Amino acid sequence: MLELLPGLTRIYEEWAGVHPGVRPLTVQFPPGDGGLDGVLAYPLEGHWLLVTFGLTELGEKTSAEPRVSGAGFEFTCRIPREDGDETVPAWVLRVLKALADRFLDGADLDVGHWIVTPAPLGGDPANGAMTSLVIVHDTELRAMATDNGLVAFFQLVGLMAEEGAQVQEAGTAAPLVALLRDRDPRMLTDPARDPVRL
Repeated sequence: MLELLPGLTRIYEEWAGVHPGVRPLTVQFPPGDGGLDGVLAYPLEGHWLLVTFGLTELGEKTSAEPRVSGAGFEFTCRIPREDGDETVPAWVLRVLKALADRFLDGADLDVGHWIVTPAPLGGDPANGAMTSLVIVHDTELRAMATDNGLVAFFQLVGLMAEEGAQVQEAGTAAPLVALLRDRDPRMLTDPARDPVRL
């Protein structure tokens, strides 16, 4: 598959440079089921790194904008992982796919934007009070150049309900994001963490 899709090969190679020697699992979504083709899931120490593919142009160039590949970005997310765990939690795949579908349906999603969800992330009750997301530049790889144009990486970071309310009241996620980054430079989406208060 990779050799047939140069855009996906570039994503794979770029992240291999960030995490050499780590082989990702490839999760593919059924053809025609929305716009996202799948997710590369890197089993790292203490966490999963998820990288979507399909929002950008993986094969030949089809869009009219030469400087940007497709949507211009792919999503990333980092969630806790137990040692030896080789199964990607289904809830985070649902979150990534739902956000990609939302974007392709016309929603404006960019760095600094936040999304309040009506239920725990991914519809998983185990995620408890984590009911919001904020979009930031990926903490390890901000963007890369491809033959089809620029590809940025937008990291999704889960917020607790009270943090989402603080962001809504403030009208900006920037102060909260700064506090979260100080606490955890990787910015893991960890439903078990303590809330941050401004």
